[in-house]
Amino acid sequence: MDSASLIRSQLSSVRNEFAESFPHITDEMLGYAPVEGMRTIHGQFTEILSTETTIIKRIRGEERISYPELEDSYLEIKTVAGLIAKLKDVRNQTLEILNSADEAELARAVETSKDFATWLELDQPIVSEMLRFIARHESYHSGQLVSYLWAYGINPYDEI
Repeated sequence: MDSASLIRSQLSSVRNEFAESFPHITDEMLGYAPVEGMRTIHGQFTEILSTETTIIKRIRGEERISYPELEDSYLEIKTVAGLIAKLKDVRNQTLEILNSADEAELARAVETSKDFATWLELDQPIVSEMLRFIARHESYHSGQLVSYLWAYGINPYDEI
């Protein structure tokens, strides 16, 4: 299997796992957080969307939008259906990058902040690792969302 196929599988697997929680979330729950000061359910979606969008822009070499401005744009989406639609839209942009990338493109260096590169423990992040980070980041916040559902009193593994 080539690198693009492995990354595609990882992105798909993580998204499928994340999507298992969607039927359990209502629009009324978007403002919920288990404890004051924690990111809300809406905030978890926003964090996933904002980070993936930022990485897409970095890979494409596009002008970035400030993170707070990006978050605000996603917080304006007021329904679970709207957030899911935006997740699909943003993921399609990620897959466009992946589907057009050969091994040389996946090995291309990506301009990032020194702090982000250090946090990734890479001297110079490359496209493939930025795409893998999208999956890793989504997995982390997806796990938080499952915990939120349990705290809310919902078994996220119950069939709906």
